[in-house]
Amino acid sequence: MHKPSKSGELYSRMRADILSLKLPPGGALRLPALSERYDLGITPIRDCLNRLSADKLVVIEHNKGFRVAGLSLMELLDLERSRCIIEGALFARAMEQGDDSWEAGLIGAYHHLTAISPMSVLGSEDELTLWNRRHDAFHDALIARVDAPWMLHFHRQLRDQLVRYQRFIQTGLRDLHQTHPDAAPQAAEIYATALATEPHDALYQVAIGRDVSAAKTVVEAHVNLSIKAFERLSTLIPANTQVAKILQAPNAEIQI
Repeated sequence: MHKPSKSGELYSRMRADILSLKLPPGGALRLPALSERYDLGITPIRDCLNRLSADKLVVIEHNKGFRVAGLSLMELLDLERSRCIIEGALFARAMEQGDDSWEAGLIGAYHHLTAISPMSVLGSEDELTLWNRRHDAFHDALIARVDAPWMLHFHRQLRDQLVRYQRFIQTGLRDLHQTHPDAAPQAAEIYATALATEPHDALYQVAIGRDVSAAKTVVEAHVNLSIKAFERLSTLIPANTQVAKILQAPNAEIQI
């Protein structure tokens, strides 16, 4: 098996740390600190940050250096709408191109997703991690084996960004359980409606039925559930919380 290069390993590690919020949104990325953290020299660290800036996960600021890209409601909604267009097109193409192997992979991913408890941010950390992993695997299976490298590239970039938002919101809603216990259950329920079993059932049935004409509609309905959930949460979440900073201020950007 081909061993990844050091630059490739660094990129994967730093990207994973950004997506998992270990490197927080808006946080400064100091070269000496990163060199110590990843046990590599300044030059490969800088090269990696430039590469991540092309993915829009890192921002280069004139005379200030690098920072992790911030988060904002405006960008979140733009990402969701962009995902709707690209994922809808990929989904339709997957149904047209998909063979028995594609269908078998989809059936397996759907089974794994529906075999566990519905998503709840108030469950254990392990349960939430498992749900996120199986949810992502199901959506990957919907568009697997599509011959559209550029669209898949753009989709991966969108997904990376949305993973950060989802994890930030999930963490914020879990924190409400400690800081605002009266608001936490309703907020968790609203968020869970966008990621419930039924919307995924609809995607699955369209896929298995190879109903290409319904691809755009069913993906749009799925994405709109998320947008509506964010809008409802923006009116419910206490204003003095971190997650409220992106859900209640369209142009504000989260920086730590």
